[in-house]
This record gives sequence, structure tokens and C-alpha cells, in this order.
Amino acid sequence: MSEPAATPLRCVVCGSGDAVTVWSVARSPMHAVRPSGVADHASGFGQLDIATCTKCGHLSNRAFDADAADELYGALVLTNEPVSAGMIAAVDETAALIMRHLKQRPAVLEVGGGGGALSLALARRSARVDLVEPSRALGAERFAGTGVTLHRAMFPAPTIAGRRFDAVVCRQVIEHVPEPAPFLAALRASLADDGIAYLELPSADDILRRHSIVDFHYPHVHYYRRAEMEWLLARAGFAIEEVFDIKQGHDMGFLLRAVKPLAREARASSDISPSEFAAALAERRVRAAQRLAAINGPIALYGANAYAQALLGLYQDSTRFDAMFDDTASYAGRCVYGPAGKIAIEPPGRERLAGMAALVIAAYLHDAEIARKIAAMGFRGPVYTLRAPDPEAPGAIASLFAP
Repeated sequence: MSEPAATPLRCVVCGSGDAVTVWSVARSPMHAVRPSGVADHASGFGQLDIATCTKCGHLSNRAFDADAADELYGALVLTNEPVSAGMIAAVDETAALIMRHLKQRPAVLEVGGGGGALSLALARRSARVDLVEPSRALGAERFAGTGVTLHRAMFPAPTIAGRRFDAVVCRQVIEHVPEPAPFLAALRASLADDGIAYLELPSADDILRRHSIVDFHYPHVHYYRRAEMEWLLARAGFAIEEVFDIKQGHDMGFLLRAVKPLAREARASSDISPSEFAAALAERRVRAAQRLAAINGPIALYGANAYAQALLGLYQDSTRFDAMFDDTASYAGRCVYGPAGKIAIEPPGRERLAGMAALVIAAYLHDAEIARKIAAMGFRGPVYTLRAPDPEAPGAIASLFAP
């Protein structure tokens, strides 16, 4: 078997070829939820080799298999579908933010929309919405009569070639793209001269501040700080109208307009010490291992998502996880997996919760809401969150990574 093709060593931000590894995981699950038809326990794993560019500080996974990206994203089970009041409200708020900047009844393009929740919200106030999404788990029947047209393809999709839109929306996608420059250029080419674009992605500034090890997971190739993304956007021909902090700084959103591409130099970072950052991440890893080892009895996870995926890649060889709870109805009959095997996904219930010694909330962006829910179901055991401790804003739920 040939070795997977690693992401190019050239930095996509500054062009440098020099980088230093700060985090690595030998066998990380490639999917948060195991796709249908993948029964081979040995398959479905990738390597994390997170390196920081020695010139500009950009973080990326040098071991990402770029040649397999099309199949990876085509096979993805639809995740992060809004299942709680808070998640649904967040989708509606994003749709309202975008629509405030558009003319009446605009033509909208969403790139990488997952299950299509945002596209459906936008379609209620748009002339039409075109959704480009590669996952084979998404079918056109979901959008019958809604004004949303599904293009099951990688972007740019041939079926929309040459068309320009009043709004181009791309959320939680750019971090998955091995080569961002041509991708951003294609977004720019799809935008009308007087249109607006909305780009949303995780913030590497947040990872660097909190030393969050579960935010490194296989589907993400790049981890962008705000300054790096601003530079790439200027190079692609976007002017930034407004920047939004989302989910307490975990994500960042950019409201953009089309301008002439501007050449800007990527300045070297002065605030990242690769050795210090690597040591801080290693300390987080040890703390969580110690806390898990101290739990006497069955451990449940809550949230079949990318953070649980990262946790299983790190600890399943040494820690037994007995249950995976999730509220997503479409996960029925599916499982999460790690180096030591699979765990069936199930909805939470009083009887099953009562049999658990401790519970770890993997869906940490919604940990307070989940903690209230399981408390109402009678769970009285210790509850931990995968949210990395923030010295500036201590959380109410104990972090698995806290001292």
C-alpha cells in the first residue's frame, strides 16, 4: 500500500517550507460518526501531525491525505444538525445577519452547507438558494418545495459554473480545504460585484489561548488566526466589512464585499513559541488521562461530534467509554469509533444515565444546556466538559483538562 499524500509542506499563508510539529496523534478517527458500509475496524483512521510555520506561525495538519479529500467529504455523515433550541436560534440569527445586508429576494449560494439548515432559513426570504454539498447522505428530497436547489458536488460545482450570486455563504468549510487560495478565488468569482459574502470558521487564536487539544481533529487541515485569514481574503479580492466573534470567540465570521485583489505580505508571528505551545498541549493531554483514570465505573460521552472523535483518538486505548449519548435522530443505529472499537450512539435516558459513574460532555459549546438536561433526568454523578479551561472566564462545569 502506498503512503497517503500529505498536505504540501509549503505554508499556504506565507509560502515558507519550514515548520515544527507541536501536536501529533498516530491513529485519529477520520469521521465523527462512522459512515454506513464501513465495517472494517482497521479503516477510517488518519494521522495528525499539527505543525506551526516557523515564519508566520500558521498551524496545519501536514499528514492530511489531500488525495482522498473528495471521498472523505462525500462519505461524511451529516453532523452538527441543529437539535436544540440554542442551535436552532443560532442558525436563525446567522440567516438574519446575512439578510440584513441584502436586497429583497436575493439569489444566494451556500457552499458546504451540511444538512442545509441555514439554506432553508435563507430560502424563506430569498428568490432562490443554491446549496453545494458533497455528502452523499444529503438528498434532494429534503428540499422539495423549499426554494433550495441541491448540487451534490465539491465546490466549485460544474452545475453553477459562470453564475454569480447576490450572496455567497461559506460556513465551517475553509478549514477543510487543503489549498485555500483557489477555493477563495472561486468564491469571489461566484459573487456579484454589488453582493456580499459571509465566511465563518474556527479561530486558531482561541485554540492558542485555551490550548484546546480536542479542537485538533482529522477533518480540519488548517487552523487560521484572524490576521492570517484577513491576509488571504485580501489576496482573493475581498474587503472586510465586519468581523464577528462567535461562540465566545471559538469561531469567527467575516462579512465581505468584492474588491480588486490586493497583494499583502504575511508578517511573521511574534507570539507563538512552538516549544512552549507543544508543552502546554502535552500537559493538557496528561491531565485528562489522569482524570479519566481516576473515575471508578462506567463513563459516558455526550455529543457524537468532532471533539468526541478527537477524544477517542487520544484515550480509547487506555480508557473504556461505555456509552455515547446524542440527541440527533438521524444517528439512530450508527456509532462512533476509535482505536479500541466502536460505541453505539443512543438518545439519553434516565435508566442508562443512572448506570454511569461519570459523564463527559463532548459537545462542549452547548455544555451548560446539556448539563441542565441530564440533571433534570436525575443524573447526579460528576460531569466534565471538553471545553478547555479559560483563565479569563472560568466555566461552571469542570473541565476534563483542568489542573
